[in-house]
Amino acid sequence: MVRTRRPQTTTEIEAAQETARRGKCRQPINATFCRTNQTGFFWLEVTAQESSDFNGMPQYRFPTKGISQMKIRNVSITVSDLAMAVQFYRDTLLLPVEWTPAGADVVIGSSRLSMAAGDGFDGVHHLAFGILPSEFERAHEWLARRVSLFQADGSEIIPGPDDWNSRSLYFLGPEGIILEFIARAADTCTDSSKGDNPRILSISEVGLGVEDVLDAVATLSEELAIPNFYDCSSTFASMGGHDGLLIVVHRERVWFPTESSRPARGFLTVQIESRARKSRVDPAPGISIISG
Repeated sequence: MVRTRRPQTTTEIEAAQETARRGKCRQPINATFCRTNQTGFFWLEVTAQESSDFNGMPQYRFPTKGISQMKIRNVSITVSDLAMAVQFYRDTLLLPVEWTPAGADVVIGSSRLSMAAGDGFDGVHHLAFGILPSEFERAHEWLARRVSLFQADGSEIIPGPDDWNSRSLYFLGPEGIILEFIARAADTCTDSSKGDNPRILSISEVGLGVEDVLDAVATLSEELAIPNFYDCSSTFASMGGHDGLLIVVHRERVWFPTESSRPARGFLTVQIESRARKSRVDPAPGISIISG
């Protein structure tokens, strides 16, 4: 019988990442064969006798980069002070806000942030808003007049990892939410705004705090066909693509670039657009990812 599981050992993770990066079959360790299924996963099979690194489990899977495009359409959270949160997004970031029966929606490019009044919770959420690379300097000046920006290595401009090809500005929003303006080179050809305010394209990233990162990655990959981006470890993984990323971290990991803020343990629902069938995954209590 063929059994499946997520990568566990360092050897497995490195092999899976290499497969995802290369986008083609490769035979790590003693793989007996390698193939892809219809959802774009690479299936690498070994036998327990051939490699003790697989702990007697003969198969694992990992998503390939770029198989499925993902866009974040809506993020729903609760806030303890709805009026104050609305004031921040409307008056500080100058984003359109629409009142709804449940609370308020902030229009963020092609995405929406839906907020409803709710009880407080431990930790804080993290959202990144995509902006244009051509407007990064203007966005920096514009944002610095409105909020205090985090610094890393003495600079407010924080580059992403080499593979991400991005630059970011980090700041705090209502109730400690960690917000980010991120400019990706992938958006270079997008038209610039004509007004005074920088153009915000969409919600580019959503942070998720989970108990088991690799298990959450495997479930999201299998159920929603969300590919790994570039990073995957037991404490941090990025899933999706330049149009939308889920940042999956261990719930005790401190959010960069803060010194003590940990992922929220409150209500969070993310609605995504992807090629997967309509489905829902709950990677942690109170957290739902809905496709379709």
